[in-house]
Amino acid sequence: MQRFLLACAAFLLAANAWAADTLLVAAGAGYRKPVMELLEDFSKSSGIRTEASFGNMKQVETQARQNPDIALLIGDRAFLEPMGLAERFQHLGTGRLVLVTARGQAIASLADLREPRFKRIALPDRTKAVYGNAAATCLARLGLAQPLAERLVEVATVPQVSAYVATGEVDAGFLNRTEALALQGRAGAAIDAPQDCYDPIELSVGVLKGRAGGAAARAFLDYLASPAARQVLERHGM
Repeated sequence: MQRFLLACAAFLLAANAWAADTLLVAAGAGYRKPVMELLEDFSKSSGIRTEASFGNMKQVETQARQNPDIALLIGDRAFLEPMGLAERFQHLGTGRLVLVTARGQAIASLADLREPRFKRIALPDRTKAVYGNAAATCLARLGLAQPLAERLVEVATVPQVSAYVATGEVDAGFLNRTEALALQGRAGAAIDAPQDCYDPIELSVGVLKGRAGGAAARAFLDYLASPAARQVLERHGM
């Protein structure tokens, strides 16, 4: 009985410590929906409070350097690794580049973007956003970068591309599969870009040096390896 009471006391102390701790995460804006769902599910199951900030990867890096409370970064490892902020990485999934058209616009392949009806084509910032870089690389490898140069509309983040497509501000836009799924019913056609036209996008969580030793961060990393987290990521196309 005494052992049982001691075990209960230890569990309550740990739960209280977790509850008092707040996990702060920064992530690429294109992953807002799955990251928020992961954090909400984790908070419900653990009782640990979570907060998140989003932006393009350059903004995420700035946030991480300025705010020492940010423990984890989520985004494409190819962008996270050169920052030199993380001590290790945990793989989450694979990102896919998708082209989505505005309502009423049909498309069979990316080559169709040459047609005059595609007057404005949006992509995220090619130097600061994962899917902007992927879109620019893809267009270059397919020989479309020069022909479409005057029609490209570069914005800061994936959600901005999504908004432009949904409102008809552009005729088509490059984004990730997560946003493409969220746009169903508010846009036209959606096609996957050929996977060999851009470099692989490895969605990872970067564990920041000296910041992820708390119980909340350790618990969240354990959660990310669980079947529940895997289901969330798969629902969002990863």
